[in-house]
Amino acid sequence: MNTTRDLKAALKAGIARAELMRLTRRSRAEARAGLAALGRARGGLNPKFAANAQAYARDVLGSEHHAEWLQLYAECQRVFREGWFPETYYHEKVRPRINGLYHRMAEFRAANTRLLGTEWVPDAAFVVNGRMMRPDGTTMRAAELREIAERFVFKPDHSAFGKGIRFLEVRELDGLDLGALGNGVLQPLIRPHESFAEFGTRALATLRIGTVLQTDGTPEVRTAYLKLGRARETHVVAASQVRVPVDWATGSLSTEGFLADWRPMTAHPDTGRAFEGHRLENIAACTGAVLAMHRKVPFARYLCWDVVVDASGAVQLLEWEGGVVSFAEATQGPCFADLGWEASADG
Repeated sequence: MNTTRDLKAALKAGIARAELMRLTRRSRAEARAGLAALGRARGGLNPKFAANAQAYARDVLGSEHHAEWLQLYAECQRVFREGWFPETYYHEKVRPRINGLYHRMAEFRAANTRLLGTEWVPDAAFVVNGRMMRPDGTTMRAAELREIAERFVFKPDHSAFGKGIRFLEVRELDGLDLGALGNGVLQPLIRPHESFAEFGTRALATLRIGTVLQTDGTPEVRTAYLKLGRARETHVVAASQVRVPVDWATGSLSTEGFLADWRPMTAHPDTGRAFEGHRLENIAACTGAVLAMHRKVPFARYLCWDVVVDASGAVQLLEWEGGVVSFAEATQGPCFADLGWEASADG
């Protein structure tokens, strides 16, 4: 028996359990807050949905602590459906089985072009450990970026929820301490296609598409929604964003979207632009691009891709990450019921 090795393994397992418990608590708190917001917006909650959720969570998913998300899904769709994955259940039982740690490859942005190529990736330069480099890995001077654009957005590694994003001029990069900037990617500011700009906010509207890999390796689209920023924001921030389901076959937006706190609405809260009747252009090119990219990284079974169509009609990948299920399931789900992933409930 290797006492040191066993101790390290136990320590790592304990840290992982503590992190999962923290994530579960935070997730359940979001579901409870969302239910409260929906209840206020719709004049109360349906008690039948609460009973359905508790029974399904207990009998099928193995724990009633998954019921809050199931109830929220039902309130969003105004009907209870079997086959949903609560966010808590996804994190605890599903994601470790279908993604492992492979979705974390997306956190290291300097690997984007190596993994995905450059056809849809607008990354102009990477900052890694105090060094600026081109997508091919060779050293680059900040002044060279002027040949590409005058303004850039910096997205740090390991960032999420829109945190840590900075907008920089080339002249600012010339004298910037790259070590202090941290590791990340520099992308030129993208001028969006008019169908992505019609909601009238400064933040670049982003189309999130979720793709899954079937057992035979075939990628499929399972969800799509538009993420919109608020009037006061320079970019989409998770804590304040507006999300609207999108029909990935036609590009048409749903009549109803939701604020980050799950309040429903039929128009952008700042500009008043209605969701109904709005259609995103080049949706087929968007889905085709993300399916092609998932084929290039066939390790994680579920990934989400944030893309935009630029003014020329080309698809641009802004970022990608391990799959997020809550909004997909609440508005377009069950999205994964036919994949057999629920078999991990006993694992």
